[in-house]
Amino acid sequence: MKAIIIGASSGIGAALAKIMAESGYELGLTARRTEKLESLAAQLPTKSYLQTMDVTKTEAARAAFLELIEQMNGIDVVIINAGVGEITTRWEKEHNIINTNVTGFAAIANAAFYYFQSQQQKGHIVGISSLAALRGGSRIPSYHASKAFISSYMQGLRYRAVRKKLDIAITDIRPGFVKTEMTEKNDFMIWAATADKAATQIFSAIKRRKKIAYITKRWDLVAFIMKILPDFIYSKIT
Repeated sequence: MKAIIIGASSGIGAALAKIMAESGYELGLTARRTEKLESLAAQLPTKSYLQTMDVTKTEAARAAFLELIEQMNGIDVVIINAGVGEITTRWEKEHNIINTNVTGFAAIANAAFYYFQSQQQKGHIVGISSLAALRGGSRIPSYHASKAFISSYMQGLRYRAVRKKLDIAITDIRPGFVKTEMTEKNDFMIWAATADKAATQIFSAIKRRKKIAYITKRWDLVAFIMKILPDFIYSKIT
């Protein structure tokens, strides 16, 4: 089996790469930080292919993605993990969140879908969304909105695959709090999982070709509560 992980240099992406390599996957690894990819690749027991990529530069990223597929002589799974987020309402930072989590995500997800469609082969696209996709949030509205976009976009790709009778699985991964570089400055995180624990459960969801998976599993209950909580209560705690 062969998989590409977009955003593999640290956190969930790096942890997932280690787990998948140990399970025999050949991996294509992408990120902006080449030295981090090289360090990760040196730790993996299977063959890996490295590609420096910035998903906000969409045309270059899509070309690099397709080039990586060619180098690997085909793939089975694409995991889109590249994403950013920080507590802010400053436009410059919100703009970067939108460029990365929305435009960058869609650019790669679109390329992955049409690759599998053109090959008429079984494929699997995995997107790392968030529990934050379920409702808006006052502290970081652009992040919540960007993750909602990811979930909605993947749902649309799933429907498209069904309509076109394509064997392309779409998995929406919705983590709660995970201890990574991106979250290390967060002053409030409950039930925070390590990247390794999160990656283990994500890989399980990938193997089962699940449509939606909350990571870790205890966040299923929180998701249910978030969906039914009256707006006048939710608006006071978000």
